[in-house]
Amino acid sequence: MKYYYPDYFDAFQCVPGKDCPDSCCIRWQIVVDPETLQKYKQIGGELGRRMSEKIDAKTGKIAPHGCDHRCEFLNEDNLCDIVLELGEEYLCETCHTHPRHEEVYPNVRERSLALTCPIFCRQLLLRQEPVQILQREENSKKEHDRFFDWKLFQVLLRTRDSLLHVAGNRKLSIAERMITVLGLGHDVESRIRKRSLRKQGGWWQNIFPSYPDFTEQEFWELRQIRRQYRSHHVFSRVEQRLDEIIYDEKYFRQESEESAQTIMTNMIFALSTMEALRPDWPEYLQSVLNMREEMTREESADWMEQYHAWEDEIPLEQMLVYFLYVYCCSSVYDGQLLAKCKMAVVNVMLIRELWFMKWYENDQSLTIEEQAEIAHWYVREIENSDENMEQWDSLMQRNPRFALKKLLKILR
Repeated sequence: MKYYYPDYFDAFQCVPGKDCPDSCCIRWQIVVDPETLQKYKQIGGELGRRMSEKIDAKTGKIAPHGCDHRCEFLNEDNLCDIVLELGEEYLCETCHTHPRHEEVYPNVRERSLALTCPIFCRQLLLRQEPVQILQREENSKKEHDRFFDWKLFQVLLRTRDSLLHVAGNRKLSIAERMITVLGLGHDVESRIRKRSLRKQGGWWQNIFPSYPDFTEQEFWELRQIRRQYRSHHVFSRVEQRLDEIIYDEKYFRQESEESAQTIMTNMIFALSTMEALRPDWPEYLQSVLNMREEMTREESADWMEQYHAWEDEIPLEQMLVYFLYVYCCSSVYDGQLLAKCKMAVVNVMLIRELWFMKWYENDQSLTIEEQAEIAHWYVREIENSDENMEQWDSLMQRNPRFALKKLLKILR
């Protein structure tokens, strides 16, 4: 069994009670795992009665209460009554591990910390050192899943290493790194698509799935792509390619087409159409849109230039590395690597835009506490809802608001 995890994973410690600015036991549907649910059925007294009334015996879902949708067992001091009375060993798996997360693949486990946690979010934004992804192996029974595309997964693991290398290249600006990430995701996915065209269809594939090998030519092209994108002169080559291929298109030549400001506004609007976990989230996004509407294109460009001169790009790098690490390998299930790269880049772009608007509103000042609050709130709205994650992924794949050309136009 192989375990992948960022170098900060083991050092994280939760801050309980009211010292945490946004408890993970609020506005989140908590589901008790079956093993812990059986333990809860043996508990007597007042706590046992509350458990039997407030935890669904079939699904394990804990009924939240109040306008803040607090967990039934979170008391007024933001401490867990289960822990206080029974100890941490009685926590369900979700509560025991969060914000630690483990993505399960056959013979591979990928561990991460969720940026939805405000304590971890602040720690990551304050970190100056580049993040390293560590790996260790443990002897365990081999797992086999005939529906898992192991050949594609191996390609994705190698590609993600290159994506993280690009994201951490501090010789480039963060915008140049995001452009390069999109280019690498695009080029690798084009080879994945070639290979997928050789898949055989038919009802038997649902019972005995088989995945074609990558040809020697495709393997060679993939190695070349990864090598070229890891080179010192990668962005000059990407920029030349943009000028030759993309900027020759009619979309970029006409001044009457959408401005970068309009494209960004449309992206924020798309975000506001998704399920809101906090009732004040749509109101906050609308206030941002209203401020943007009050700016002319020239004013927006001028203020953004001043903001870029003020900001530190390292927190943006840390978030880009985080999103790429968490999202990329999940494309083993759909082959949509570029969409996962888009999700990572768009998340950073939107968080940066929300920071910029807060900086503008605060008369050109922004504290690390404000940055952490906005970033963790944004990620929580996206990642703590399965519906939102599916919609976000779908938007990256199909919605013209997030077309590659538009993202590149903003970043250029």
